[in-house]
Order: sequence, then structure tokens, then C-alpha cells
Amino acid sequence: MDHHEWDWPALKLAALRLGRRLAVLVPASQPHRWSFVHIVPSGRSADEASIRDGTVRSDSGRSFLITHWEYEADRLEGYDHDPGVVRLRRAEAADESELLAVLREWRLPPDDFDYSWDTVDPG
Repeated sequence: MDHHEWDWPALKLAALRLGRRLAVLVPASQPHRWSFVHIVPSGRSADEASIRDGTVRSDSGRSFLITHWEYEADRLEGYDHDPGVVRLRRAEAADESELLAVLREWRLPPDDFDYSWDTVDPG
């Protein structure tokens, strides 16, 4: 893979800095399952305070939680409160460069991620 695949697209990096979750659909272990990797930026309490103030807080010093989940696909389509979820992997990244290192190790180019509301991600 060439190097530019491991750089964040500007809009997605901005979203992470604003505290937005990103997700990507990845191949699942079985045909009837869906598998996602989520990136959840830290800083929720400070973000909630700025939301109450009607502002948005960009923070390039956020840490991140990266998790790989798998779900029963047929349970996601209804309103089942137990989607048969299994956490396959979990990593923490102290900053944006550690986040890229985790994604490289997991072989997930940043460009593959999307805003979680644009995916079928139930998280």
C-alpha cells in the first residue's frame, strides 16, 4: 500500500477532532454476521459542555478507543435488544499518530472509514 492511504482525509480528521465517531464495515467471520470497526474519540464531558454552550470543540490532542465488533445480521434489522454482539478486538490510542499505527496494524486505511450515521452500524 502506498503511503497516502495512511493519511486521514481532511474532513474525516476534522470529524475526529470534533469528537465524531467513525466506523467501517469489515468482512465478518460468517455470512450471517456483520462486522464493524469503530473509532470513538475521547473528551465527551468537555464536548457535552460545549454542546450546551452551543459551540463545537475541535481538539487535536484527543485519545481514541478503537473496537472491532461483530453482530448477528438478522437481529440488527428488527428491534432486538440483544444483537448477538461480540467484541473481537480493542485498542486504545493516546493520539492521532497512535491511532494511525493501530489502523496500520489492523490493515484498515483511514479513507475506508465513514461517519457512523452513514453506515448500517448499530453502535
